[in-house]
Amino acid sequence: MIEDLEYLIQLQEIDLRIREQELSQEQFPSAVAELENGISKAKTDLENIEAKLKKIESEKSSFEEQISKAHESLEKSQSRLNSIKTNREYDAVHAEIETHKNIINSAETRRKNLENEIEKLKASVEESKKEYERIKAENEPKIAELKEKIGKIDSEISKIMVERDAVSPKINKHLLRTYDLIRKKRKTGRALSLVSDSRTCTVCFKVLEPQLYNEIKRGTKLTLCQSCGSILVWDQSSKKEQHA
Repeated sequence: MIEDLEYLIQLQEIDLRIREQELSQEQFPSAVAELENGISKAKTDLENIEAKLKKIESEKSSFEEQISKAHESLEKSQSRLNSIKTNREYDAVHAEIETHKNIINSAETRRKNLENEIEKLKASVEESKKEYERIKAENEPKIAELKEKIGKIDSEISKIMVERDAVSPKINKHLLRTYDLIRKKRKTGRALSLVSDSRTCTVCFKVLEPQLYNEIKRGTKLTLCQSCGSILVWDQSSKKEQHA
């Protein structure tokens, strides 16, 4: 039984390495997606500011055109003053002139406000560009590294499985069956509890009774933790540390 338990410890170490690869297989794609989303969000933020800038610049051009047309109309109205013959016509032209002047003043005020807004938006565009480039430069190498790891996981698991196939036949079938049953029920894949002089289960930390502790040290039979159901195995390394 002692030899079986020693092989079982080896098998647990192998299975934990396999589980580590499987967890990476589950977690890496979401990590890649998160990094890609970071780049995508920074790009969207930049595009939104650029779109707003374009809209404001278009609005400014519209007011400039309005100002230009109002100036033309003002000049025409002012030139008509020389040919006016009646007071009624004179009042009408003066009203036109005031209207054109008001349009020009209002449009120029709005244009000036838009120019200030454009300057601020241009500064925001530059900041967003820098932020986008920073995030892109930071995230893209990480994405490439994670994708490379994802591509290697299956082959890495296959390599470790060769080690497992070499160890598992050396273990008593009943013991191996019990071990696999416990391991498959647990997310961590940890079925063994290596017991040392601390006299506790290293999985649930329950203090072990003296008789049970002595049975574990002898290693002559299969012993399970009464609290968590882990297979209790004496940690041979603790003995080596004591002799060292």
